[in-house]
Amino acid sequence: MARQPFPVHEPLSEEEVFRGKLRKLLLCRLALGVFLLLLTITVESRKVDLLSAHLRPLYLFSCILFVFTIIGALGLDRTRRLNRFAWYQILFDIGAVTVLIYFSGGVDSPFSFLYLLVIIGSALLLFRRGSLLTASACSVVYGSLLDMQYFEWLHPLNIASRSVLVHENESYFLNILVNIAGFYLVGFLAGYLAQELHKSSEQVREHEREFHQLSTLQRSIVQSMTSGLLTIDSEGRIAFLNSAGQDILGVRREEVAGRRLETLFPGLDIAGFREPAPPAARSRCVPHRRLEVPYNGPSGDEIHLGYSVSVLHSQDGEPFGWVMIFTDLTQLKEIEEHMQRTERLAFAGRIASEIAHEIKNPLAAMSGAVQMLQGEPGPDPFQARLMGIVEREIGRINELVTDFLWLSRGFPKSEHHEEVPVCAMIQDILSLLRAKNQVAESHTIKTAFEASPSLNIDPHHLRQILWNLLINGLEAMPEGGELSISVRPSRNAGSTDPEARIDISDTGCGIPEAVRKRIFDPFFTTKATGTGLGLSIVYQLVERSAGRIEANPNPSGQGTTFSIFFQSAKYF
Repeated sequence: MARQPFPVHEPLSEEEVFRGKLRKLLLCRLALGVFLLLLTITVESRKVDLLSAHLRPLYLFSCILFVFTIIGALGLDRTRRLNRFAWYQILFDIGAVTVLIYFSGGVDSPFSFLYLLVIIGSALLLFRRGSLLTASACSVVYGSLLDMQYFEWLHPLNIASRSVLVHENESYFLNILVNIAGFYLVGFLAGYLAQELHKSSEQVREHEREFHQLSTLQRSIVQSMTSGLLTIDSEGRIAFLNSAGQDILGVRREEVAGRRLETLFPGLDIAGFREPAPPAARSRCVPHRRLEVPYNGPSGDEIHLGYSVSVLHSQDGEPFGWVMIFTDLTQLKEIEEHMQRTERLAFAGRIASEIAHEIKNPLAAMSGAVQMLQGEPGPDPFQARLMGIVEREIGRINELVTDFLWLSRGFPKSEHHEEVPVCAMIQDILSLLRAKNQVAESHTIKTAFEASPSLNIDPHHLRQILWNLLINGLEAMPEGGELSISVRPSRNAGSTDPEARIDISDTGCGIPEAVRKRIFDPFFTTKATGTGLGLSIVYQLVERSAGRIEANPNPSGQGTTFSIFFQSAKYF
């Protein structure tokens, strides 16, 4: 799985760093104590019994060292005065080393070098001032021990060896001077190096804090983007997907990490992104022009994505990946289609307003003349039939002109609104269609009413909407078929009000995708004798009634389903 693009941890505070140093000091003390104890036991086991009184002081010293170290480790997390705690540990180490030197012969002890480790440890904790003070304390304690041994005020033990060496006076003072000089030299150097190391560590922590802030800001910006952001490595594999991208694509980051881009967007070719960047655009993102690509999500719905790709270049100008920013344009596409349809309706209205008035008056005169001729006594049957045809065609032209006038004047919101039961209205229209022989014997009509909604709407508008859609469905099946009408409750994702959904499905030849986008345009029709105004009028009536209409192919692949959604429906 690809790594997260921002694996940055917040830098530790100074207190946490100091506490970590103390914890390491305690661990080193414990490890060194165990090592020296085992080393001494290994050497002395060849000379004396390990349980002899000769080694009991060593065992007592080791127990005190272990107990004090364990107590210090347990109390480290609870203490708040870490500086004082550190001095307690350093003083204990000085005392422990002094006791160990006393057990191992004083001036003859080989463990005087342990003072140097204590001084180095104090330098790491307390820097130059602490190391020099520790060196002074070690000098005083070690010099006092050797002076008391020299004046025979104190007789150190010699656990490591039973032989007693006789030393001249100069050996005492030489040992003291050499060790004290070593203490101060190590204290100065260790303090200086510790101080420089502290300055470097502070600079590193400051850079870490700044980098952490920048990384946090970058993560916040990326994760709070409303557009999807997808990073691609140099091999064309997806490395990262932000939260908005997961919501848009309907997938999780873990599901797409490591996959090739072509598997997520089959219409994209990563080779098209491999364009050489101009010299002026090196060391920065080089954006491509904004493009569009269809995407089929896990739910099977197709959405339209607008995207742009930027090529990422390193400091030396070499590309190492791409950043793809995309957004869902589906709703914008729908709004764009709606605006285009509205513009076409407005254009059709202007045309209708120009020709409707020119046709209405001649039609009225022609209709009056025909009626007068029909009123003459004893008309010839042939002439009567011809006049009937003329009157019928005049009626058709009059209906067409009326539709033109609707387009030119718009569909006014009728003040005659009432509660109209949808299911009863559908049954009435179906009965009227059967009475007018619009339903052939080869047609089968099925209704499925899962609810009985009531709409506050102009009943004439609702009747015309349903009439046109039912007629359209029947005409789509000239050889017969099944017309299904269903009514059920629905809820729009962007509203809390209940909706009524009416589905009218036929089993005709269906509507191709390219044609389906234009069926609500005025004057667009696939019928030989159609005017292309029926569905356009339905679209406007639904829009004026605060509803929406969709046309989708049937899941079976045969026929089309028109779905109408009306808001503020009441159910009984």
